[in-house]
Amino acid sequence: MSHVPRVNPEAREAGATGPRLAAVLRALRDRAEIWLARLAPVLLIAAVFLTFLPTLGNHFVGWDDDMNLTDNPRYRGLSPAHLGWMFGTVHGGHYQPLSWMSLALDYLLWGLNPTGYHLTNLVLHAANAVLVYLCIVAFLRHAGAASTRLEAPAVAGALFFALHPLRVESVAWATARRDVLSALFFLLALLTYLRMAQARGHGAAWLVLSVVCFVLSLLSKAWGVALPAVLLLLDFHPLERLARAPARVLVEKVPYVAIALAASAVTLRMLGQSSDVRTLAQHGMAERTAQAAYGLSFYLWMTLVPVSLSPLYPLPPRLEPLEPRFVVSALLVLGISITVLRVRRRWPWALAAWVGYVAMLLPFLGFLQKGPQLVADRYAYLACLPWAVLLAGALARVGSLAVVAAVTAPALTLLGLLTFQQTGVWHDSATLWEQALRVDAANWVAYTNRAVTRERSGDRRGALEDYTAALRVHPGYPLAYANRGTLRQDLGDLDGAISDL
Repeated sequence: MSHVPRVNPEAREAGATGPRLAAVLRALRDRAEIWLARLAPVLLIAAVFLTFLPTLGNHFVGWDDDMNLTDNPRYRGLSPAHLGWMFGTVHGGHYQPLSWMSLALDYLLWGLNPTGYHLTNLVLHAANAVLVYLCIVAFLRHAGAASTRLEAPAVAGALFFALHPLRVESVAWATARRDVLSALFFLLALLTYLRMAQARGHGAAWLVLSVVCFVLSLLSKAWGVALPAVLLLLDFHPLERLARAPARVLVEKVPYVAIALAASAVTLRMLGQSSDVRTLAQHGMAERTAQAAYGLSFYLWMTLVPVSLSPLYPLPPRLEPLEPRFVVSALLVLGISITVLRVRRRWPWALAAWVGYVAMLLPFLGFLQKGPQLVADRYAYLACLPWAVLLAGALARVGSLAVVAAVTAPALTLLGLLTFQQTGVWHDSATLWEQALRVDAANWVAYTNRAVTRERSGDRRGALEDYTAALRVHPGYPLAYANRGTLRQDLGDLDGAISDL
């Protein structure tokens, strides 16, 4: 007679507890992911508003806000005369009729109360965060991400984009309305193109909508001219349409290219009329290439270590390509480019991300230089989007909501705190230029602009000291001579005024 072992009921219950607990945990995780998918836009908007809340208390600043807003009556309305001016001007160095229209609406609602203008910028940035989230989800699905739940990685990527300190300049500066508005339509053009790629019966309608959004983006600011190249990169990876139907993919780009060329022609005409454009004849190809390499490296570094941000990084009066920072930057860019080309078959996403980053920065890398800046934080607004997508892609491989939260929460919190602090830099003109001088004590433009701020507040002696400091750093800076000469005349120093003027 065989022996049948007796099973202890307590042991049987204990053995069943493990699977039941695992099932409960899986159910809780699934429900959490479902709720995250539903609430993701709300969470993103709340995070953006909380982080950028100090901007609502900011003033207009003496850095183009006076030229564009407080001293410019021509945008203050939507009459035929106002609209004619908006669509016919490059005032401030940009063709941006839709941005002028949005600023006109602000004026009609708020007058010259800066809170309303900053609120609109903040709303647009929050909308952009949601669009980035939707784009990342679409990217990951097209890339065949292993995780079935992509919402948590996409939220993390969108927060990395939206809460990064490099976004502050475009959000907290009223004049930078063109950045957030243009980016809104750029992202819509991108998202509708992705919908076209997966549509079965309505692809043409999505394509037309994408082209319309592209036009609206360029009418807000012409920095999105690289969109045709970005779309072609998407067709390479992750859509992989370029290999399957190259002729169709190229034909689809014809309207985008035509529109981009028209916008570029307007921009080049505007640049040709500007007095502060530095051409290749004045600064040769070697200098411009060095500046471009530095810009590509600068935004990468600031994405990783976003500290000591400034409203202005001045372009040296004489740019030396063999200066160590330019040489190191060139070697870094060359090394990354060679690497992504060599691994393109194994990691096509690396090539697509790097080329997309370069393409979106290309209009701002100095080959057609306008203004006194070597680089500018605002130029990274769209260009760093590939890094947010790559972060989300890496997190999607983790799959677990708890792990994604544990990995990203500390870093995103730190970014949010740095951004919250950086928004205060744009509170007023004085704090703005104090920050610029903390970052670079040899910033002659910051000295000059702080002098203007001091002069307007009645501190003439302080202004005189700042103009003199600017000329000590850059003895050939004409604006400082002109302003100091006028100030000396007002102070009764006629010999000094004659010497400066």
